[in-house]
Amino acid sequence: MKTSDEIQLRFEERNRIVRRECTRLKSYYVAQNSEAAVKEHLVINRKKNLVYCAIEKIGCTFWKRIFQILSGWRNVSNPFNIKGIHAYEGYQTAKRLPFDKIHEILSHSTKFLFVREPYERLLSGYVDKLYAPNTAYWNFIGRYIVKNFREDASNVSLHCGHDVTFSEFVEYFIYSQNVNEHRDAHFVPSFEHCRPCEIEYDYVGKLETFKEDTFYMLKKHNLDELVKFSDFQNETETDAIIDTVDYVYSMRRPILECMPFSKALFRAWRKLQIRGILSKDVMFPFPLNSDAEISPTEFRQALLRAHEKSGSASERIRNREEAFLEAYNQITPTLLNRLKDALLIDSSLFGYEKIPRKILNLQIYPLENKGFKYFQEL
Repeated sequence: MKTSDEIQLRFEERNRIVRRECTRLKSYYVAQNSEAAVKEHLVINRKKNLVYCAIEKIGCTFWKRIFQILSGWRNVSNPFNIKGIHAYEGYQTAKRLPFDKIHEILSHSTKFLFVREPYERLLSGYVDKLYAPNTAYWNFIGRYIVKNFREDASNVSLHCGHDVTFSEFVEYFIYSQNVNEHRDAHFVPSFEHCRPCEIEYDYVGKLETFKEDTFYMLKKHNLDELVKFSDFQNETETDAIIDTVDYVYSMRRPILECMPFSKALFRAWRKLQIRGILSKDVMFPFPLNSDAEISPTEFRQALLRAHEKSGSASERIRNREEAFLEAYNQITPTLLNRLKDALLIDSSLFGYEKIPRKILNLQIYPLENKGFKYFQEL
């Protein structure tokens, strides 16, 4: 854990990079998101003079729960005591405010956002919205991708959109960015959500240093007595498990139109392995393609037992690295260069590599087939 002074210096360096790159990229910096969409992403607490720009796939559910606590909406101090599915109300956004009022609030508030390595965020969006069971996204994005980016698609795939590969998803993402069509907030670049070249944020947090950055900001603004945690790492992972169970069972009926429910549970299990919450050595304990009834309680308990047997977080983090390489191993050099252009502004503004070195290394040292596949059962 870094000292408070070291974390402050890190924030200052991030701000310097944003300002420098905003100037350098002035002619390339074009945000396609509407002003209404930007306003909707600004979460406000006037009492504490805080404005948070929420970006999907970068801890926004967590921070929205903190804003529920700050607003008094929830009579708890630990955000993990609020279910993720209940994190979408109980705080104010700038959605319905006129721009002069927003400008006044911004000028008197501490403003912050969290960003993430762009290639990691893109893969996370694919895993959460298309690989893992998510019938809303299968219908809206998956079917669109199958129809437009797959040759000789089966009728089942065209109807369900449930088996999109990562390579097909990347093709879609690049196309949607280039033509500004059929985009979704979970995949749109971070700079478009928060406009960091127009709004001067006080803090640019990063998912890679999420705990340090979060604890620093809570303490700096005297919020650490209002917002408390018991065991941040374990609570984060248990919260992800419970949220996964709640979500997959909420979609059981439409899932069954496209695949056996046991297969959907397998993908939910795999998602938690890809995220490094479950060890890849703890196998899915139910038969695949089975009609046997598996209750939410049974599945939740199986996941929690698997989590207990999954070893340390430092061991499980290798899952994320391996899954990342497996996914990007599908991407051709030509497609990778096009993806680099689509992610260039985020990479530049927030101090990330234009193409991560570990992806470039795949072109020199392709992955060996070692048997275990993270993206199984597509």
